[in-house]
Amino acid sequence: MSAGPDEALIRVDVRFRDLDAFGHVYHAEYLTLLDEARTRWFGGTLRLDKPGEYVVARVEIDYLSPAVLSDGPLGASFELDRVGTSSLTIVEELRARDGRELVRTRTVVVLFDVQEGCSRRITPAERVRCQALQGRPAVGRFRETR
Repeated sequence: MSAGPDEALIRVDVRFRDLDAFGHVYHAEYLTLLDEARTRWFGGTLRLDKPGEYVVARVEIDYLSPAVLSDGPLGASFELDRVGTSSLTIVEELRARDGRELVRTRTVVVLFDVQEGCSRRITPAERVRCQALQGRPAVGRFRETR
């Protein structure tokens, strides 16, 4: 996934509690870090009506390089691969501060209606915004986006 020079990674901090006994980011913590960044991307870039209201339906993850505390903050980038009726398929990456790719995922999320307790359809306005970004990298270089 490559990005243009004016695009920015969403930064996520590595915390001491994210580390295992060897001083590496524990494998499951990558999912937590991506979840934090994904929710910010949903709100800031995709402008979903309720960016934190989704469930992860599927994750495929490739661990490419170990990360340690000094590699942070990490940069997350996203590419929208598929827009479904109520789901989004996203290719995600986490990179170390030096640019080294740490993990790559393919994640399917389902938008969720918390009050109804079930999935919800992507609204027409959300669909337009998502389809405009589909297939192109949404973020790329280190630049603060908080």
